[in-house]
Amino acid sequence: MSDSQERLIPSSVWGAAVVVLAVVVALLVVGGRQQEPSEAFRYEIGRFQEVEPSQVIFQESGKLAPGLEHLTALATGPDGRIYVAGDDKIVVYDLDGSELERITLAQTPDCIAVASDGDILLGMRDHIEVVDAEGSTRSVWDHLGERSYITSIAVDDDETYVADAGQRVVLRFDRSGRLLGRIGEKDEAREIPGFIIPSPYFDVAFDAQGALWAVNPGRHGLENYRANGDLVSSWYRPAIDANGFCGCCNPTHIAFGGNGLLVTTEKGLARVKVYSPDWRLLGFVTAPSAFEEAPAGAFSCELETPLKDLAVDQRGRVLVLDSRQRAVRIFEAMEKGA
Repeated sequence: MSDSQERLIPSSVWGAAVVVLAVVVALLVVGGRQQEPSEAFRYEIGRFQEVEPSQVIFQESGKLAPGLEHLTALATGPDGRIYVAGDDKIVVYDLDGSELERITLAQTPDCIAVASDGDILLGMRDHIEVVDAEGSTRSVWDHLGERSYITSIAVDDDETYVADAGQRVVLRFDRSGRLLGRIGEKDEAREIPGFIIPSPYFDVAFDAQGALWAVNPGRHGLENYRANGDLVSSWYRPAIDANGFCGCCNPTHIAFGGNGLLVTTEKGLARVKVYSPDWRLLGFVTAPSAFEEAPAGAFSCELETPLKDLAVDQRGRVLVLDSRQRAVRIFEAMEKGA
């Protein structure tokens, strides 16, 4: 600073600055000696790792181990087949768990979906690629831009809905890849709150009636949209207890069963839960401790979580893609449960 600039600052301002600096230093010194808060003020979530046995309404009945190091995505097809992606491959199983084929890809998709005609849609970070059952490329859709981060795909007979966590929007395409609309962007006039997506967890799925649902992870709930982008309904449940969702961005994945049930996964507290069609919690698929997740991860925006993807197959079984076990874990409902 020059002498002329210094003369422009009144002495009173210099004095105030010195006082503020002294207060900051004092706070830092005191803060360094501060003890841990009492237990009543700690935000402990480890106790939520365990649940009462009566709350668990599914039981593990098998695993599919594709022999891939890094599992990324899971889907079920209209023919009942199960598709597991990872390491530049898709491994296809029948309902009984027999491996049918291995499809080699140019790269590993972040998410996949299977259309009624057997085409496989691959989410490749910033664009969609479509391959046939043999892995031959049918089409490569336009790139969506540097900000895009595709995390989920839902496809029906006519259209494809793509969750773009980077752009914080659900993109609606026709089956040829032509963009038809943008869903879920904040619009006060239409009473659309906008998606809050702190990290790349953003899922879309159709329910048993074919209605489109999108997770709003920062609001800890789901939103139901029409194809034209109108918000039909929503439900949010921010809570640390079993009924709700906590952390930075939960639920991470959703899947609907043919009986109208909703299955959700969470990170941090690695909970897999089942809700009734009226959003009443029915119970857990298994205890959270079964996935060996560190509870602190619930409040982190980091990508890593053992629960990489989720699906419900034609038999009503819940399929969980577990990256730590490098397998699809299969859970079936107990008689006392769903």
